[in-house]
Amino acid sequence: MKFESLPNEILLDYFGYFNALDLFYAYDGLNYRLNKLIRILPLHLNFQYANKSKFGEFCRTMSLNEELRNQIYALHLSNQETDFQIEAFLSFLSLNQFINLRSLSITETDSIDSTKIISMLSSISKLQTLSIISSDFPFNTINETLFI
Repeated sequence: MKFESLPNEILLDYFGYFNALDLFYAYDGLNYRLNKLIRILPLHLNFQYANKSKFGEFCRTMSLNEELRNQIYALHLSNQETDFQIEAFLSFLSLNQFINLRSLSITETDSIDSTKIISMLSSISKLQTLSIISSDFPFNTINETLFI
């Protein structure tokens, strides 16, 4: 049996295990059916270990494609393995463009990016989970931003 012959339910279950970046690089553009299936999934996007060229290309694609941004339910940005990734991401996109974002994880942000992130938090209406791992993040300002 060929991969493309598998039922939609099995393919959707299989695709659910992928990071969105890997899913799009592996299966987007192969055929019409796979493209349609990929575009109905809630996506989890983890840029923590993404290489710079794939990261930039995917950010440009998202900046031009509202439908793709609306599929993102979880987002992880990190400066830990890639310097200035958060700054680069925020230069392409604003967090409030992700209207279905429910989970946001930030690792090792600097003070400039922290200020930008904090200013956007109150406009992410569906956000349920916020995870921040950083020695430079001004945690005291989150309460002022979200709960006033």
